[in-house]
Formats: sequence, structure tokens, C-alpha cells
Amino acid sequence: MLDQSYGKIFSVALPLMFGTLIQSVVGVTDGIMVSSLGTVAFDAVGNGGLMYISMFMLCKGIGDGAQIIIARKYGEGNIDQIGSILFGAQFTALIFGIVIFVFFLACGPAIISAICESPEIAESMTGFIQYRSWGIVFACVHVATAALFIGLGKTNIYMISAVILAVSNIILDYGLIFGELGLPQMGVRGAALASSISEFIACFFLLAYALLSPKFKEFNCSLRHKINGSEILKLVKLSYPLMLQGILALSTWLVFFMMIEQLGPEKLEASHNIRYMYFIAFVPIFGFGATTRTFVSNLVGQNKRELIVKTQWRIALLSLITMFAVFHGSIFYPELMIEMINHNPNISPEVMADSVSILQFVCWSIFLFSLIVVPYNAVAGLGKTKAALLIEVSAIITYLIASYIFIVLWKWDIVMVWSVEYIYFVTMGILSLGMLRYFKNRPV
Repeated sequence: MLDQSYGKIFSVALPLMFGTLIQSVVGVTDGIMVSSLGTVAFDAVGNGGLMYISMFMLCKGIGDGAQIIIARKYGEGNIDQIGSILFGAQFTALIFGIVIFVFFLACGPAIISAICESPEIAESMTGFIQYRSWGIVFACVHVATAALFIGLGKTNIYMISAVILAVSNIILDYGLIFGELGLPQMGVRGAALASSISEFIACFFLLAYALLSPKFKEFNCSLRHKINGSEILKLVKLSYPLMLQGILALSTWLVFFMMIEQLGPEKLEASHNIRYMYFIAFVPIFGFGATTRTFVSNLVGQNKRELIVKTQWRIALLSLITMFAVFHGSIFYPELMIEMINHNPNISPEVMADSVSILQFVCWSIFLFSLIVVPYNAVAGLGKTKAALLIEVSAIITYLIASYIFIVLWKWDIVMVWSVEYIYFVTMGILSLGMLRYFKNRPV
């Protein structure tokens, strides 16, 4: 069982934040290292990374669904059922990973050619996706296995796997992008291959730990479980709204960046600088979001719903404080933060000025989101994943309409275009609080 003290909440959230940080390091490392190759490589890896992670969110949804079920079973004391739930999640994630891999190889080049304005970016992005797609199967199994540790609140092991992922990626990026360490020089393709190999290494570690560690024997973790169709169907039924909301959210961001590409490569480069800033900002956001799902679902399993609101307030306060500690640079030294990400030796003064202005303008929406993430994930933690999907779809529709008006019709300055982030987060916050009020006295 989990207690709801500030210390316990933070002890669960910290490894999740660290794990998110390390996973973000994969994308940020790719961006930093290829930025020295020029604007085209930087933009191609940025867009390619968005395309990859958009499809990965399908399996992320399965992992989130498994986390909710495992946390509830743990709260109920039905720990003997957890191993079977984990196996079902791993099997389902494996199938989805294979399907996504085939999709990337078969349809990736055609999709990229259709959505890219620049032939140079399209060509480089195609090469990136062809090599990056090899890691999707391992990434999907990895996130499904992580659901065990996150759902139980034993997040230190997940953190270790994330460290392995990041360190492997940094070393392999250096070798494969620039031809160092006796490895071939592959440029953008090397960044993609490095990430794929790193996904395999991290997946192998986490899977082996779950199956072999004596600490987890009581949960009946094994690859010898029979495929339970009804259990998998129950998992998919809970998870598919989370899967859809993930892919919709990231795909929407890809559409947003494709719109910005119409404004020119310099505006796209500045916007990708901000996207990498988001990787930093999402460290506490995703960490406390996952923590919220674990605690809310665990409290439902313990039949202690009266503690959910109090726990949400505690998580929200910790989330905001941690966000300021992590992201205060966006207010006080934004130019230094941009320079840490973009190492393009030929970056123009216009790109740097736009990047700094956007970061200072949009950072307050991130602080707002650090609070909104708690009620939003509480809805999913209650098991109301369809309601969470409805919230996401409503916010996305509003976001896309605003993006089209600001970029295509009104042709706003690039800084003001990013006001769509405020529209998105405010919409999500209002709807999340409304849903929680609606479900307050209804059975879960």
C-alpha cells in the first residue's frame, strides 16, 4: 500500500522524473549532436523524432493502462494477479510494436514526402525514420514492463533502466554520427541507429530484472503465462483511450510544426529549439502525472476515495515547486538555455532572437500545465480513460483551429503563434476539473 505523505509522493515521483529526464536526453542528445551538421539535419531529426514518438504513444497508452490496473490490484492486495496482467501488457505491446515497425518501413517515406515542404528535410528525415524504426519494438516492450515498477510505486528500477538508455545513446550517438570510437560515420542516420540500439539495451535490462529479481517473485512475473484473451481485452478497453490521446497529442504537434515550416526554415529551427525546451519542462510534468495515476488508482483499490482530493493538492504543489526548480532558466537566462541545445555554428541572430522571445513568452503556460497535469491524470487514475480521451480531443480540436487561424489565415509573428499553448492547456484544465466534479460521487 502507498501512504499519501509529501515525502512518499516525492519518493515515487523523483525516479519517474529522473526516468523522464533520461528518456528526454535521448531526443535532446540527437538534436544537440546533429545541430552541428546544420539547419537541415537539425530540423529533420526534430520532425522525425516527433513522427516516431507519435506512433510510440500507442504503446505508451498500453503501459499507462497496465500501470492503472497494477496499482489498483496492489491497493486491493491481489498481488498474485499482477504477473498475468504484466504479461498481457508485454504481449500486446509487442504486437503493436511490430505493426508500427512495418508501418514505418512501408509508409514512412510516402508520408514524409507528402508533409514536408523542403525536399532536403524530407530526404534527411526519411533516412532518420528508416533507422529509428528498428527500435520501436524494444521501446514498446520496455514501456509495458515499466508499468510494473511504476504501478507498484517501486520506481528506482525504472530510473536505472532509463540511465542505461541515456548513457548508451550518448556514447553511440558520438560514435555513429561523427564516425568516432571505430564506428562508421552515418550523420543523421547514425543518431537514429544509436537510439534504436539503446532502446534494445534498456529493454533487455528491465525485462531481465522483472523476471529474475527475487524481490518480484511474489508478483508472479513470468513469460510462461498463457495468453488470456479476456484479460488482454480488458487491458485494451482501458488503454485504447490513452493510446489514442497520446498519438493525437503528438501528431497534433507534428501538424503544428508542419504549418510552421511554411513560414521558413529559420522559424522552424527556432520552434524546434522550443520543442527541446519542452523535453526539459516535461520532466516534472510527466513524472507527477504518472505519480497521480498511481496514487489515485491505489486509493480507489483501497476504497479511500475521500483522500483523492487532498492527495491531488499535495501532488500539484510539489509539481509546481519542482517545475520552477527545473525550468526557472526560461525566465532568467533563456539565451543560455537555447545555446545549450542548439550548437549550429551558423545559427542566425534572427533564429536566436526568435527562440529567446518564444521561450520567455511560452514558459508561463508550462508552469500552468504543471498544475493542470494533476487533475487530468486523476481522471485516468479513476479508470475513466474515455473521459480523459474526450478532454484530450476537445483540447486538440481547439488547438488545431487556433493554429490554423494564427499561422495560415492571420500569419501572426512566430512568437504570438505559440499562444496556442495557452489555449490548449486552459481548455484541458477546465475540462479536467469539470470531469472530476462530475465523477466525484459516482462509483468507479
